[in-house]
Amino acid sequence: MLLLYKKLTWKFGRPLVLKSPAHTARIALLLEMFPDARFVHIHRDPFAVFRSARRSIQVMERASCLQNPRSPDEIDNWIIGRYNVLYDAFFEERDLIPDGQFHEIRFEDLESDPVTEIRRLYESLGIPGFEAFRPSLEDYVSANSGYRKNAYEGFPASLRREISQAWRRGFDEWNYPCD
Repeated sequence: MLLLYKKLTWKFGRPLVLKSPAHTARIALLLEMFPDARFVHIHRDPFAVFRSARRSIQVMERASCLQNPRSPDEIDNWIIGRYNVLYDAFFEERDLIPDGQFHEIRFEDLESDPVTEIRRLYESLGIPGFEAFRPSLEDYVSANSGYRKNAYEGFPASLRREISQAWRRGFDEWNYPCD
C-alpha cells in the first residue's frame, strides 16, 4: 500500500486524497504511516447510511451471488455490526489526530452548499489554492445540479429501533434524530 501511495504521489506531484470508508477505522495506523496526514470526515444521518449500505449490498449480491445470497436479516445485522466496528474505532482514535489536521463536514451541508463547505475544508486544513480551484468546483457543481439521489422506502419500526439503539453514539454525536 505504501509503495502504491508513493508512486501515485510521485506521478501526480501532489498529496493524495484517499476516500475509503474503511480508513475511518484506521486513524492510528494512518498517522503512524503518514504523521502529517489530514483527515476529512463526512458524517450523514445514520438511517440514510443504513439504507444506502443495504441497497449497495443487495445490488452487489444480485450481481455476484449465483446461489445462497444472504437473507435481508443477515444483511441488516452485518451492516449494523460493521458500522459499530468502524465507528467504535473512529471514536477511540479520532482524538489522536493533531490540531489542524481534522475537518468534519455534515453531509447535508455539503449537499446543500458544496462550494462553501469545500472552502471551509480548505481553510480548516490550511490547504492553499481554493480560489484557483473554485471555478472548476463551481462548474462541477453546476454540471451535476440535476443529479437525484436514490429514493429509499422506510423500514419497520422494530428495525428503526434496533438501528437507533446500536448506533446511538452516532445519532447523539452529530445531532441526528433517532426516533
